[in-house]
Amino acid sequence: MPVASSTQHRKRTNVYGSLRDLSLSVIVPVFNEAARIRTNLDLLISEVAPYFSSFEILVVSDGSTDGTDSVLKSYDHPRTKLICYPENHGKGYALREGFKAASGDFVLFIDGGMELHPREIRIFIGLMELYDADVVVASKRHPQSQIEYPRTRRVLSSIYQLLVRLLFDMNVTDTQVGLKLFKREVIESILPHLTVDRYGADLEILALARATGYKRFLEAPVRLDYFGSNSRSAIPEMLHIAKVGWSVLVDTLRLYRRIRRIQPTATKDTSENHLAA
Repeated sequence: MPVASSTQHRKRTNVYGSLRDLSLSVIVPVFNEAARIRTNLDLLISEVAPYFSSFEILVVSDGSTDGTDSVLKSYDHPRTKLICYPENHGKGYALREGFKAASGDFVLFIDGGMELHPREIRIFIGLMELYDADVVVASKRHPQSQIEYPRTRRVLSSIYQLLVRLLFDMNVTDTQVGLKLFKREVIESILPHLTVDRYGADLEILALARATGYKRFLEAPVRLDYFGSNSRSAIPEMLHIAKVGWSVLVDTLRLYRRIRRIQPTATKDTSENHLAA
């Protein structure tokens, strides 16, 4: 890898040195995470607090039934806000509730199970600032990602991403990883159009961002050990894949039918500019 010039080095240093001046909202959708949510939030805050003087953690409990809400209500941290409701609607619904409540200049969501380590948050913010991206997307297919992932899921994911590229002309290699960062203006632009409640929400968010005029997408590497976070045996795992796959496919086709009716609203330069970290 080439050695960075002194100008590039100073630019990177200035980017990371200014993180504490940024206002950040972190949305954490959760469902039945009573056993781990306190530990996960402690980890999340330990990765955010040293770098950001202004931040909020919006924990959205999506109809949890295992006592998650009780654990969250007893969790005492001044930067943590709880949003809970009695019925399970899905990740997309939970994200919309979080987006509505978010006040930060930058809005990020990370799945409550913390399969993706929150250490990535500081890196994502730095990359957004450095490359002036509208959206930073975690990608399992980034060449620097470190992934332990079942072969079946790899194959199905590849087929799905090919379908996404054909239908939406979107040059993103992985739309489904549960860690994404947005400039606030992007969320404000897409929020009125969000409708998908469940597994197709990640694609809907990215497709709507592009449809409303935001095209500077940056893919960033992540570390993910699926085998270490998944406790399902073979048959339940296959049933889960089938259920999720069908739901995502239905949401994708419905989204394709309506996305063409949305007109770009972004006022900035909307020329195509895909970025790669």
